[in-house]
Amino acid sequence: MTRIAAAPVLVFAALLLVLQAGMLALAPRLVEGAEIPLAPVLGFVALAMAGGALWLWAIPGPLARMGWPAWLALGAAMRLLWLDAPVVLNTDHFRYLWEGALLAHGLSPWGSPVAAGVPEALGQAGAVLAPQVNFPTLRSIYPGTAQAGFGLAHLVWPWDVRGLRLVALAAEAATLGLSMLLLRRAGWPAARAALWWCCPLAPVLMLGNAHVDVLVPPLLLGALLATLAGRGVTAGVVLGLAVGVKLWPVLLAPLLGRALPSEARPGAALALVVVGGAMVAPLLTTLGTGEAGLAAYAGGWLVNNAPLAWAVALWPGAGAGLRPVLGLVAGVVALAVAWRAPSGPAGLLGGALVVAASVFYLSPAQYPWYAAWFMPLATLLAFRPLLLPAALLPVYWLWFPLDRAGQGALFNQALAALHLLPVLLALALWWPRR
Repeated sequence: MTRIAAAPVLVFAALLLVLQAGMLALAPRLVEGAEIPLAPVLGFVALAMAGGALWLWAIPGPLARMGWPAWLALGAAMRLLWLDAPVVLNTDHFRYLWEGALLAHGLSPWGSPVAAGVPEALGQAGAVLAPQVNFPTLRSIYPGTAQAGFGLAHLVWPWDVRGLRLVALAAEAATLGLSMLLLRRAGWPAARAALWWCCPLAPVLMLGNAHVDVLVPPLLLGALLATLAGRGVTAGVVLGLAVGVKLWPVLLAPLLGRALPSEARPGAALALVVVGGAMVAPLLTTLGTGEAGLAAYAGGWLVNNAPLAWAVALWPGAGAGLRPVLGLVAGVVALAVAWRAPSGPAGLLGGALVVAASVFYLSPAQYPWYAAWFMPLATLLAFRPLLLPAALLPVYWLWFPLDRAGQGALFNQALAALHLLPVLLALALWWPRR
């Protein structure tokens, strides 16, 4: 690469790191609490959106021209910045630490809620952590694979978010490696692996806030890779483990089943039922209690979903009626995709992308970290409309100061549309040329 050609690449990398450093500098002022000042949140959102816009601009230019050592180093540097940073406007990690400690001490993370008391085995560290755990009257919402991640984090670095971050870093590295294997199998440009690795939204969500959704992409990619190789049992096992992080990947079963050779399908189905069932069974046993976190989430959460907020504003009872309908629509999409998806890597990954993105945009809660369900797939396919969330989803953080000011409904009905409408417009422009 000539010196002139290298200049835009160096400028892009430097700007991306400067924007990340700016977000990091604001992070200590963005601790979730009773009061959250608007000014630092606005600054954080502006920096995050600028980083996303810069990344989108660079995809066909500087990022495409980067050699693999450069983009590998850039993505690693952005992640390392967040390994020892304050958690930004989030308390989920306290729940992860609590449940990981329970598992590591031989206790069930699906047992009594935090408010029932601190088990003696957790000692003083558990007593210190308990008041910080969110929704203390609810039992765990997380199935088995997620719990295994929490338990591993506790073994790596007990009682510390850095243990969660190291597990997240390993998951991100696995996602990168599997992405490169999929690209090689499909015969697509290897540079596409750089897209998610260098996406500026990923480090703060996956590393900084250590969200459990970081475990979804490597498992989904692993299941897709096994399917392309015709390994039914492996595909079923890995998809079952993905269901053990978040339940929705079970919707990919029809697509993977159709893509597998007929002789591999029975083994895949059995493996999915056994592994997935083992991962979710303990969680499902909590549904009969009045403390079930899964039931509370499914029946009451509404965050960052403007269309559903509009419906609830017009008809207060719409939420309860529409939630099962949204789930049914997601199931119909999954079946339709499995029925119509073409064969080969493009058909399989494209179908998985449609299902994952549909689940996200139909979900009553559209947290930014849920974008990990579909954006790694969108980067492998270089599908620009579904890369836009990298620059749009940071709007979500404005919910916190607005909610503390009693304007949470205003956010859901107005600002939440800002991350949806440009994506819909981009899809509408793409559709005639599909």
